[in-house]
Amino acid sequence: MYHATTSQPALLPSNWYTDPSIHRREVSVLRHSGWQLVTTTKGLSRVGDYRAMDRLGVPLIVRNHGGELVALRNVCAHRQCQLVSEGGGHATELKCPYHGWQYGGDGRTRKIPAAKNFPHFDRERYRLGSYPVRVVGQLVFVNITGESNSLGNDAWLDDFATKTNTASWQQVLCEELEYSCDWKIPIEGSLESYHLSEVHSQTFGNDPGESESTHELLDWGTRFRTDARDDSFLARMEERVMRWLVGDFSTHYQHVHVFPNIMASFTDTMSLVYQITPTGTSKCKLTVFGFTRRPTRSGLIQNQVANGLGRSAASMARKVLAEDAAIFPLVQAGMDSARCDNPDEDAGRIFGRCEERLHAFHLHWNTSMKSEIAASKEGTLEDHHE
Repeated sequence: MYHATTSQPALLPSNWYTDPSIHRREVSVLRHSGWQLVTTTKGLSRVGDYRAMDRLGVPLIVRNHGGELVALRNVCAHRQCQLVSEGGGHATELKCPYHGWQYGGDGRTRKIPAAKNFPHFDRERYRLGSYPVRVVGQLVFVNITGESNSLGNDAWLDDFATKTNTASWQQVLCEELEYSCDWKIPIEGSLESYHLSEVHSQTFGNDPGESESTHELLDWGTRFRTDARDDSFLARMEERVMRWLVGDFSTHYQHVHVFPNIMASFTDTMSLVYQITPTGTSKCKLTVFGFTRRPTRSGLIQNQVANGLGRSAASMARKVLAEDAAIFPLVQAGMDSARCDNPDEDAGRIFGRCEERLHAFHLHWNTSMKSEIAASKEGTLEDHHE
């Protein structure tokens, strides 16, 4: 059931999707929100394994150092050279390719060639920045504020851990997708089922409707739950395969949004966890990880079937993401035209009762931006409503 009894207005003005100054403010707020989903434990099991990435303009390297995952700034303290290229790899030492400076897991220098050229060297000042790391199931989060505060509410952490734990789930998908749209547009597209019949009729199917839906509007985010399921041949085959692989099957589906930009969809067959971050004005990136079930009984046939199911689920996930990707630039184009056509008045948008999770997101983000503006003392929210 829905909570809203009437339709609701959009709270974020159109120029929040197009204005470079708003983009800069939003990046600042997202950085201060702290924890970022950066990678998974896959490929980080050996000492020396690493993954390098950029999150909100912060260059990071997550590395297995002595059996522990550490996160460091991926820039040498000597001459600001990038230590490793983005992506994954393995190296026995964390060494700068320019002058050979080597670093330990705490970010301090371990070896400086011709060290006598740096008398009275201050190892505390000239070191790599370090960031707290938290592992949830197979998911790796890094706090780019550098603060070791709590990752979040146990209500969503438990779900994420259970639905991605190594014993029951294997990773089958790891992708980064670039979108030519503001980061909030893909989030909003994930928060309602109203578009399913038009955009995902050949993949997801139809909107289950209010009677088959449950919305939870919480302090830390929102949830959508349903047990509705198409009675198709593929759906019946999926159920039979899952019961054979793991012994049981549930039709339950849930989508979770953790404010501001972490999301997940969970079924008995597949877990998708993703984060959307801005990469520029009206540009963003989706980082997504997918997991499917491991067989409860070990055997060649069981493993082959589980791997085949994983490939099939990953393929379906890519199709759904591609269907969404075709819509997002059209929404951005509408936002762009709204600001051009009505320079003195914001174009109205409206959310139906079924889109109340969008309204909850708008409430959260509007409050977050107001707090940032008040803290920076650079202006007021009304300055950006032209």
